[in-house]
Amino acid sequence: MDTKHEKKILTIDEAAAILSETLEEVAERKTTVRRATAVARLALAFAKVVEISQLKARVEFLEQILKKRT
Repeated sequence: MDTKHEKKILTIDEAAAILSETLEEVAERKTTVRRATAVARLALAFAKVVEISQLKARVEFLEQILKKRT
């Protein structure tokens, strides 16, 4: 894989830190509310993806348990 285009996947903690930093920047007037709103929307979308991924893993786990019972 081309190292110039490697994609890093954020963790929940990193996303929370970005939100926290953005909130501080708004309070200190270092960034706009418009930018902060965009960051918050992206964080919400990210949270939904994480939630769906976790639910998928749980369903797959339960399906494997059910397969073993039959």
